[in-house]
Amino acid sequence: MRIDIPCGALQLIARLNQAGHEAYAVGGCVRDSLLGKIPPDWDITTPAKPPEIAEIFADFKQIRFGSRHGTIAVKPPGAENYYEITTYRIDGNYADGRRPDSVSFTHNLTEDLRRRDFTINAMAYSPNEGLIDPFGGAVDLAARQIRCVGASEHRFSEDYLRIIRAYRFAAVLGFDLEPNTHKAAKALRHNLAKIARERIGAEISKLLVAENFTAIRIFFDDNADVLFPEIAALRGFAQNNPYHIYDVYDHSLEVLRHTSPALHMRLAAVFHDVGKLHTKTTKPCGTDSFKSHPKYSLQIAKKALRFYCFDSITTAKTLNLIRYHHHTLNPQKVAIKRFICEHSREFATDLLDFQRADNLAKSQKAAENLANIEAAAKVLAEILDTEEPATLKDLALNGQDIMRILKIPPGPAVGGHLKVLLEAVIEDPSLNDAEKLVNLLGLTDSNP
Repeated sequence: MRIDIPCGALQLIARLNQAGHEAYAVGGCVRDSLLGKIPPDWDITTPAKPPEIAEIFADFKQIRFGSRHGTIAVKPPGAENYYEITTYRIDGNYADGRRPDSVSFTHNLTEDLRRRDFTINAMAYSPNEGLIDPFGGAVDLAARQIRCVGASEHRFSEDYLRIIRAYRFAAVLGFDLEPNTHKAAKALRHNLAKIARERIGAEISKLLVAENFTAIRIFFDDNADVLFPEIAALRGFAQNNPYHIYDVYDHSLEVLRHTSPALHMRLAAVFHDVGKLHTKTTKPCGTDSFKSHPKYSLQIAKKALRFYCFDSITTAKTLNLIRYHHHTLNPQKVAIKRFICEHSREFATDLLDFQRADNLAKSQKAAENLANIEAAAKVLAEILDTEEPATLKDLALNGQDIMRILKIPPGPAVGGHLKVLLEAVIEDPSLNDAEKLVNLLGLTDSNP
C-alpha cells in the first residue's frame, strides 16, 4: 500500500531519519491519501523532542508557536507551505472535557496513535515501513465507518467536541457511525452544552456543507434537543394545508437535502420556517396558515447564529434568504433586473435556488410555485449570460461623470440622476452608452 508523499514532507522525513529518528506522515493526510484524495496539508510525527527538531532544521524556516506541546512548523527550501512536525506524545487526563491537563512525550508511536480520536485518523506512514495501523483504520475505511480508538465513552468524554466531529466525518466522507460509537455519542450528547459555542459553530459549519445528507439528518435527529431546541420543537408540528406533506421539522431538513452545499443555504434551510411555531392560525375549513412567519424565523435564526458565533457574512446571507424566502419573483426581465438592482445578482441566484429547494420539499401542489421559480430562473440566466446592466456600477456613466457634465457638487442630486438613467437602461439595455445617457439627461454636449 503506497502513498505519494510530497517532496517537502519527504525531505523532512529523510532528514529526521538521517539524524537517527523515526518519522512518519500521520493522521488526516494518511486517511485522505488512502481514500484517493489530495490532502490539504501533511503532518509529520517523530520521537525527536522539540529542541532536537529545531536543531535538525536550524537552516530551515521555523515557527515554534506550538513547541510547548511538541509541535514545530518547518518550511523546507523551495516549499510553499510549512509542515507541522510533532513529537510522539501521551495526553493526560481531560478534566475539562476539552484539553488534556498534561502532555508527556514518548518514544512509542503506537502510544501516540492511541490518543487520537478515530481509527481512520490514527494511521501513520513512512516510505520505508509503509502503513502503520495498530487500530484498524484501514479496515474501517474499507467498511466506510467512523469508529473511536479504544472505548468510545472514554474517547468522547475526553473532548466532547469529538461527538460532533464523529457526525461531521461521517457526513463529509459519506460513512456511517459504527454502532458502539453511535451509541456512545447519543448517550453523552447532553455534554455538548458544555462546549465553547464557537467550537460548536466551527464544526457545524463543516458538517452542514457535506454531501451525505443521511449523516446530517442523523446528527439533527440525535442532537437538536441539546444544540438547537428551537428546531427540535418543530418535530410533530403539523402543517395542515395542501402545500405540505411533512411537519415543519421534516420539511426543514428536506429543504436542506435539496439545497446546494453552501453554508448560508443550509443554515437558511434549517431556520427558514422555525417561526411557524409562533404564527399558526387555523381557518374555519381546517387548513393552517402561518402569516408573517419569515419575520419570526428571522428573529430566532439571528439569535441562534450569533450564539454559535457564525461569521458576519454567512449570517447576513442566511438572514436575507430567510427574510425573502416567501417573496415571489415576477418572471419578467425588467422585474428581475429591478430585484438585482435592489439586492445583487448573487442574491437573486441564491434566492431562486433556495425557493426551488423549499418547494421540492412540499406536496405536488407546490408544482404551481415551481413553475414560476423555473421561469424566473430562466430569465435570470439570460440576464447573467448577456450581462445586461442592472445596477449603478453597470452604467456607462458614473457619479464623477455626472458631476463633471452637469457641473454639480457631490450630493443627492447625483444619485437621483444615476437612478433615472439606470431605470431607463433596465427598461432598454441598448441605452447603456455614454452618448445616449448624456442625451437622456437632456444635454447638448455628447462628449462626456
